[in-house]
Amino acid sequence: MKERNTKNGYALLTVMFIIMALGVGVGILAQLGQQRVFDANRQTDRVKALAYAEAGIDYAYSILSTDFSQRDNPDAFSFDPDAEMASVSSLSSADSSYGDGNFSISLTTISNRYVIINSAGSVGSQTVQAEVLVEDIYAGSGTETSDNGYEDMEGFNYAILCGGNFDFNGCGSIFSPAGNALFHANGSMDLGGTTDALINLSSSASIDIGNNVIIGGDITAPDFGKTKWSKVTVKGTKTQRAVAPVAIPDVDLTPYYNHALKNGEVYSSMPSGNRSPAGGILWVNGDAEIKATINGTVIATGDVQVNTGAAIVTPTSDFSFSIVSRDGDITMNGGDVSGLIYVKSGNFNYQGNGFIRGQLIVNGYIKNAGNSDIMAGYEQHIPKPPTSSSTPAQCLPLISAWQK
Repeated sequence: MKERNTKNGYALLTVMFIIMALGVGVGILAQLGQQRVFDANRQTDRVKALAYAEAGIDYAYSILSTDFSQRDNPDAFSFDPDAEMASVSSLSSADSSYGDGNFSISLTTISNRYVIINSAGSVGSQTVQAEVLVEDIYAGSGTETSDNGYEDMEGFNYAILCGGNFDFNGCGSIFSPAGNALFHANGSMDLGGTTDALINLSSSASIDIGNNVIIGGDITAPDFGKTKWSKVTVKGTKTQRAVAPVAIPDVDLTPYYNHALKNGEVYSSMPSGNRSPAGGILWVNGDAEIKATINGTVIATGDVQVNTGAAIVTPTSDFSFSIVSRDGDITMNGGDVSGLIYVKSGNFNYQGNGFIRGQLIVNGYIKNAGNSDIMAGYEQHIPKPPTSSSTPAQCLPLISAWQK
């Protein structure tokens, strides 16, 4: 009997342990289930919050795509009469509630070209940040300091300014009726052939003068190479010293493009025949060959060639530019050009019998050959961008980077 009672006691304990284990297991399963539900809800809210944040980005971007100038105008982002609006310096913000969540956007202007959009989407306890950098590719670089001035104003004080080397050969002249105009090259300057350099010359590298050359002004350079002074006529002062480089003006051409676009004068190739472009500016996306009379300014993104003696380019009184190449070279094989010739990034080649009356600024090298006078008359030209009207200029904002 005693043995039977002992066995019954063990059985009871076993059952109790099993019941306890099942209880603990059920409790753990219940807790895990609750945690999974909580995690699932939290993850769902986080996904929704991201969607709200991206909705805020889309909303702000849609406004900037219409008019990029609204980036500093908080009222432009007001879509709800009850939305709280604020403006601090260059910061614009707006809040929106919809459904079970909301987003809050803020815009921070970096320049007239860049703006950062930040959007915080919130659902429940979850908040997700989305941030993008938006760039208006038609906007300017902002180098202008005023309507008539630029940060690199010094370059406009030169009749001829060359960012690279200058090579002058043939039987021509570098001439300035004023007699005191300046010609500077950041690279070396090589004067050969039968050259009359009736202008003040300076180089930040060297000036090497060949035979039968007449220098009508002052010359300044850190080195004069193998110049044989017994065969060179110098009417001015020769100074050997260090010469600081001169910054090539970086002119923002975007306002000129917008002006040409507004007046219907943007082309994929140079139109033929004599032209007087509406608004005074003719813009070519690509290369341009000039063979006729242009009463206005020609700006091309590619190479520009002036190929006949009949080619005449005279800018209107509104603009100083005559011929501009933004990304290519300019080659003159003749022609008569007045005003400012500007090669923003490339080189300038000059040969044949042509005339330049005005100013020449080239970022790369200048090469002159043949019987051509590289400067028949000097007049200073400081370009003034077209004035903007009340109508917003064309803008093309693009999202250039996701920050978060």
